Amino acid sequence: KIDPSVIDRVEMFHTDSVLCGLSALALNCNAPTVLRNEALNQYSKPNGATVFGSTTTVHPEKAVVANSCAVREWDSNGTVFGYNHRLGRNFQAGEFGHNDYYPVVIAASQQQKENGAKTVLGMLLHDEIRGRLC
Repeated sequence: KIDPSVIDRVEMFHTDSVLCGLSALALNCNAPTVLRNEALNQYSKPNGATVFGSTTTVHPEKAVVANSCAVREWDSNGTVFGYNHRLGRNFQAGEFGHNDYYPVVIAASQQQKENGAKTVLGMLLHDEIRGRLC
């Protein structure tokens, strides 16, 4: 059973990444805006995935690239996972991901028409895999 505090943390990281991405788009940052517009204007697809701020579905890989780019624009979301202060820095798993790839999980969930609970579990699995690879 997954502790509710773990789910809360994943939801917090997701909220952080979405706000970073929306901020980049709201301020018309170049790369995220170009990629989002390209996806919307050239790659619409039924049963695809969405880009931030739109309900139009596009090719999922285009949604992932556009949304991940927007999330990364400020490079201000991320953490160190696996650190236990009692064990010292030698046991730090390392910094990872900045939740840049949550859009992969979102796109897959949208294509599979999964609910939010399964999507959050997918994000948690993503964090576990990436965190262990660091």
